[in-house]
Amino acid sequence: MPVDRKLFKHPFRKGKIPQWMCPACNKGVLKGKEGTFMKEETASSKEAQKHPDWEPEWLEYTYSCRFACTNPGCEQVVFNVGTGKLDYELEAKDDEYPEQVYFDMFYPKFFLPHLNIFQIPKETPSDIKSPISNSFSLFFTDPSSSAGSLRTALENILDHFKIKRFETRNGKRFRISLHKRIDLIPNKFSGLKDLFYAVKWLGNDGSHSKGVDEDDVMDAYDIFESILDEIFVRRSAAIKKLAKKINKSYV
Repeated sequence: MPVDRKLFKHPFRKGKIPQWMCPACNKGVLKGKEGTFMKEETASSKEAQKHPDWEPEWLEYTYSCRFACTNPGCEQVVFNVGTGKLDYELEAKDDEYPEQVYFDMFYPKFFLPHLNIFQIPKETPSDIKSPISNSFSLFFTDPSSSAGSLRTALENILDHFKIKRFETRNGKRFRISLHKRIDLIPNKFSGLKDLFYAVKWLGNDGSHSKGVDEDDVMDAYDIFESILDEIFVRRSAAIKKLAKKINKSYV
């Protein structure tokens, strides 16, 4: 299922908090705890008010809030911090010119525990889950590093395929490039090579060069979810079906 871009990418207004899924039970949604939402104007924003050309749009905040899961059997508490600023919309009033109506917009930067941008299949090995989870934790504050963590998860999937990371030439040990390792994917999963390459390019940008934005990372999440489903979920289902067939033949 594609990542909900509106849910994770867009800022929010107080009282109109997105329906983020609880990262603990993945059933309830997160609801702000009464009286825990706090905002403070930043020092640089206060200083900017001394400028003769100051405008309300120059205001900047930091905020914090506590959320709790609505699932009675869970009630996980999640802490969230981020930034904020003033925005406005034009509001028409009868025969008068539209008037600017200001409101605060808030941009999440960090959740503890982190949100799950997509559901990692339970069949996924822990050494692959871990860097994906790390990617989730970095998504809101550092998309480039978030993409880099996905690259690490990709390398670990290739380890799962028993594809070596190093080769020896003239008595010296050399690391095999990720691209070459992808070339060595077993024929059984050769149809996934293009998906691996796509995540690799995004991971390279996140780690080495121009960087990536949230849309790029969410593209990588969509692709990665398909990779995990194809390798671990469908294969697990196929193995269970085979075992059932064998067991049935001996009954």
